[in-house]
Amino acid sequence: MALVLPVVLSLNSVAADTVVVAIEDKDWDPYYTWVDGQPYSPFVEIATGAIHHMGAEVEFVRYPWVRVPQSVERQKVDAGLCGTKNDERATYSFYPDEPLLNYDATLFVQTGSPLQNSETSGLEGKSFGIIKGYAYGGVDDRLEAGGMIRIETTDRESLLKLLILGRVDTVLDSTLPTISAARAMSLKDQMRPIFPSLDETPGYLFFSRKPGHDALAKRFSEALKNFKNTPEFVTIKERYGL
Repeated sequence: MALVLPVVLSLNSVAADTVVVAIEDKDWDPYYTWVDGQPYSPFVEIATGAIHHMGAEVEFVRYPWVRVPQSVERQKVDAGLCGTKNDERATYSFYPDEPLLNYDATLFVQTGSPLQNSETSGLEGKSFGIIKGYAYGGVDDRLEAGGMIRIETTDRESLLKLLILGRVDTVLDSTLPTISAARAMSLKDQMRPIFPSLDETPGYLFFSRKPGHDALAKRFSEALKNFKNTPEFVTIKERYGL
């Protein structure tokens, strides 16, 4: 585990400053993957590019997902990658105005399921699996409010096994990483998404409430906007097919 150093960046940051970012220690392909102990992804490259535009460096530290927001809340790191906005996180985080990217929230079912669309009026009483600690812009809460039953599990592999074993009627996740995990588990032909997707959710680098980090989040947002107008950003999008 990398050493986490408390850092406060001033408005006149110099290149020696480092933004310490917590990131999940499992692959969320294609949004991020780990190769030889290093994270690779559009989220990682975009966040790094924007931080470099601020004149700072970045250090990524690996945690199980549930500890990523916890480390932000407890101010052990400067920021977490990558989080949606929700009421709970807003109590301990500063969010930039500019998201890194958007990703979808989609329900998946077994291939032979009679469910053909994601209209919640037809899903009352059905169960949906979700990875503990994940949030999709409140979609999970809306499903519960519509009469669906939430079942939580610890990781994507367990989530897909619940679906294939018939322990849940549906699972809620993003399309690309779900299909990638299903392919790796030789389950891709046993499951399918149901459309339309329930939401397009902005994903953010969300900052802890350390002193000065409100300004840091604003500086990052401006740097991210500027970075999105560079050829480097275009290259990243082309590399990952975004």
